[in-house]
Amino acid sequence: MPKKTVLITVALASLFLVFGLAACKRGFHPGGFDEFDLAAVTNRIAAKLDLTEVQKADLEQIAGEIADKAKAMHADRESRLQDLADVVRQEVIDRDIVDQKIDEKILQFKEMADFVAERLIAFHATLTPEQREKIAERIEERASGGCRFGWR
Repeated sequence: MPKKTVLITVALASLFLVFGLAACKRGFHPGGFDEFDLAAVTNRIAAKLDLTEVQKADLEQIAGEIADKAKAMHADRESRLQDLADVVRQEVIDRDIVDQKIDEKILQFKEMADFVAERLIAFHATLTPEQREKIAERIEERASGGCRFGWR
């Protein structure tokens, strides 16, 4: 086979591999999380931790609150992107405007992080020591490094 044909074949195969793996990215939800995804996540967590009905109800409530807060946080996405596009179109970008946009986004993330932390602390208080140990082991498994392609 000519060298040029081999190079083209290898390049195309590499592109298909890269785009194929990117398409299989775990957790990719182009339309956001919906109720079905949320139910699947809470059911999987409940099954892995052997949650009681009360714990599962708490988990579903907390997950719903977090999802609602995330939807509200993303609601103004289009207007924020339009504002950013308007800033980029200007002849000169004012540093104060850029800093203000960054500060607004950091504040939004901080509020979300505080909200999630409060809910997770409340849920953690309902767990038994055995359930906490299962979570800790899962975290340690994940921290052990290596390739986690397809890890669940």
